[in-house]
Amino acid sequence: MSFTEKQVLLSIENHVATLTLNRPQKGNALTGEMNALLLEYLQQIEKDKQIRVVVLTGAGKFFCTGMDLSQANASQGNIKRSFDQGIQVFEYFYRFPKPIIARINGPCLGGGMGLVFTSDIRVAHQDAYFALTEVKRGIIPAIISQYIVPELGPQKAREYMLTGRKVSMKEALPYLSTIATDMNQLDQQVSMYTGMLLSSAPNAMTNIKQLVDTIQKGADLKRPGRVRDSVQEAYINMMQSEEAAYGIKAFVSKKKADWSAFINSNAKL
Repeated sequence: MSFTEKQVLLSIENHVATLTLNRPQKGNALTGEMNALLLEYLQQIEKDKQIRVVVLTGAGKFFCTGMDLSQANASQGNIKRSFDQGIQVFEYFYRFPKPIIARINGPCLGGGMGLVFTSDIRVAHQDAYFALTEVKRGIIPAIISQYIVPELGPQKAREYMLTGRKVSMKEALPYLSTIATDMNQLDQQVSMYTGMLLSSAPNAMTNIKQLVDTIQKGADLKRPGRVRDSVQEAYINMMQSEEAAYGIKAFVSKKKADWSAFINSNAKL
């Protein structure tokens, strides 16, 4: 990697933004600079209505090996800033209004596993693995725990966090979308999911992500009434939207909705 090459790369093609963690010699370990770039790019992607899907991957052999401990500073002020920035990055990914595909090209350690668990669709190479190795460094997976524990459940979360052992993609399959046998198949599967997402209504996908999050929160808080009200509000708002009208009209006309054309306001059914 040259000194001028950015630590996170952004490419945009056919309504898909690809974010590539770009520190291959360091296992794509996360730095303050990388976090700042991720926030900058995510803000750009969110504002661009032509971008409808995000793919997150890593350069080289690793997806991401977590926080770069070699750049950690033990002063209280720096720890607080690092924590605040980390929370902001992971929360932005988790709440991002557009669907995110994790292209898991290699091992995911610590925060790398956290990034995967903030994504919506997870496509992994069979030789990749998860590992929460923080305990081996005398630290804990604090920031990412809120995204990992609800999916793993308390027992598996404790096991993985306490042992730091490698978890194969075969073992992790319940938390993945699919597993690829080689890089060509990995890219094919990413393209397959990208195509499915691009044929889905953009605002409906955003509302679905918010809906799932609301239901999960309601289940956790045991507030079914609040969840029901939120579901009702989401349904009414969506059914009254121009997007829903367009999609329903296409369905009735037995035509495939062209969401690119819809966005550009020149679709003709």
